[in-house]
Amino acid sequence: MRQVCIILVLLFFVQNVSGQILHGRITDSFNTQPLNGVVLVNQATNQSTTTDADGNFTIPAQYANIISATFPGFNTRLFTANPNIFMNVAMVQLNVKMDEFVLKGYTRYQKDSAEMSELFSKDLNTKTLKPKVTFDGGIGVSGLIGSAVQKMSKSYKDNKRFKSNFKNDMEQKFIDTRYTQVLVNSLTGLTADTLVSFMNTYPMAYEFARAGTDLEMKMWIRDNFKEWKKGSLK
Repeated sequence: MRQVCIILVLLFFVQNVSGQILHGRITDSFNTQPLNGVVLVNQATNQSTTTDADGNFTIPAQYANIISATFPGFNTRLFTANPNIFMNVAMVQLNVKMDEFVLKGYTRYQKDSAEMSELFSKDLNTKTLKPKVTFDGGIGVSGLIGSAVQKMSKSYKDNKRFKSNFKNDMEQKFIDTRYTQVLVNSLTGLTADTLVSFMNTYPMAYEFARAGTDLEMKMWIRDNFKEWKKGSLK
């Protein structure tokens, strides 16, 4: 009976606990410089981390997990995790024209984002304790109590909330660099409180702000403005 229980516990943790750590480095594809503050998310587990000043990162990941890497001013990069090797990942800037080799450089927002990530790097890179299955001298599980206690602690919950808020703040700040009052005013003629009300009624998604072209963004604003005018006439 005892052996059956041990096997069940082993199967549970093998299926639910990621015991592998992915190591790697993120660089700018244009000049090979390391990128500090890149947000990496394991799409399979939703665990996240950020790169340090040298572009290095570690994140729990199993082989073939999909990892997303996002950084203001760069195309989002998706890559397949391989914990057995050190992964070098290059990201392409949105404002790099590869055929003409034109580089506009880092924006003020990119620098601010990197500085914020460096300032809060300790909180952003806090690791969650993971139970480990060992086979030395028989089957055993370590870290089970510590992991459970950590997840119930106020500091763990505060840190998890901080990471979520930090990510949301960074995304909103990036949106604000593209979906601006100046742009909306030039396309709609709205001003003051009416302008703010329109933008609050039609918030822009982060994914669209990153991927949309200038033309697509203008079309999106104009289409929403048409809907806005229809509603105001009712």
